[in-house]
Amino acid sequence: MHTWSKIRQKLEQEYLAESLKGRLTYFVTTYHAMHDGDEGRVAVRLDGQEILKSNFFERFAAMWQQYETLKQDPEIPDPWRQAAVNAIQNGEFYQVDFYRAFSEFDSQSIAKSLSSENALVRMFALLDRRTGKRTLERLRAPMRKEPQWLQMIYYIRLEAEHMPLSQERKSMKKGILFDLDGTLWDSSAECIEAWNTAIREQTDRPEQFTLDDMHNFMGRTMEAIAALMFPSLPEDARIRILQLCTDREHSYLRSHPGHLFAGEREVIAALAKEYKLGVVSNCQDGYIEIYLDQCGFKELFCDYESAGRTGLSKGQNIRLVMERQGITECIYVGDTQGDADAAEEAGIPFIHAAYGFGRVRSCSASLQNIQALPETAAAVFEKGE
Repeated sequence: MHTWSKIRQKLEQEYLAESLKGRLTYFVTTYHAMHDGDEGRVAVRLDGQEILKSNFFERFAAMWQQYETLKQDPEIPDPWRQAAVNAIQNGEFYQVDFYRAFSEFDSQSIAKSLSSENALVRMFALLDRRTGKRTLERLRAPMRKEPQWLQMIYYIRLEAEHMPLSQERKSMKKGILFDLDGTLWDSSAECIEAWNTAIREQTDRPEQFTLDDMHNFMGRTMEAIAALMFPSLPEDARIRILQLCTDREHSYLRSHPGHLFAGEREVIAALAKEYKLGVVSNCQDGYIEIYLDQCGFKELFCDYESAGRTGLSKGQNIRLVMERQGITECIYVGDTQGDADAAEEAGIPFIHAAYGFGRVRSCSASLQNIQALPETAAAVFEKGE
């Protein structure tokens, strides 16, 4: 068995695609204070940002949950082993899983690794220099059946290789992706109530925030919001308090949902007949899911993504959803300059939801209300910007 330093050297130098060298790195640590020596966490980092992470406790909980279900099926000969496979498939793993996956990957052909039962082995293969552009191209359709975290890894490799989305006219798909706050609903009053309550009850901080403050926070990453809220605190303390706020927010919104905009249900239903629809936000993981559960037309959206889940920028997450859904022509609808910047980063037109919380410097079109979106989107697609 190789040491971790040797494994890391081989993964980041010997095997990694040239286009990702110096950008993509792996992190592994063991919790030395714990009773067992195999407890720890792992992460994959892109440009210093953790885009994939898990630990022993999350993995064990996921595996046990899988096992409780699988053991009821007499056709599964080894439910404990299958539970481990399923846990990794679902993105839950720890450092020992990394070591085992590398051992398999390092001992077989790249073709076998790409078809491995182990999703971590498939990840190593997707990032491998021996997986060329023609192979990556052939994987487009099968990749849409892979777990979202592995699709994200595939997307990152495509981006690094400057491989565009498919341009075949016969398979062209149009899509409209939405920002959430100020574009699809207004939950600012509910969020500020939850945040202020969390700060009062769970911290010794004196701060209480206003609705205007919340409107200023909307569309920013959690790190940026935390810096605005508690500028005098160290970053880790800011993030800890903001996590308390968002935990309370998620709980509160399930019984006190935000408000949809007038005519939104009918507009989304009409658009879903012509376009693939999705939501892309800078929010924490779990927030978009609350909107989808509460809005009453969840089935009309084919996909969603958040910075809290991937660690990627909003522009990168737009491209990730486009790739997953095979969208070749896309519009992003949002209400802030950050949304406009994200659309520019993704290389797609931007429609400004002027009824929301922010102003923008430029856009392909502007909406005074969401009811004008079907006609406006059709005109932007027709112009082919």
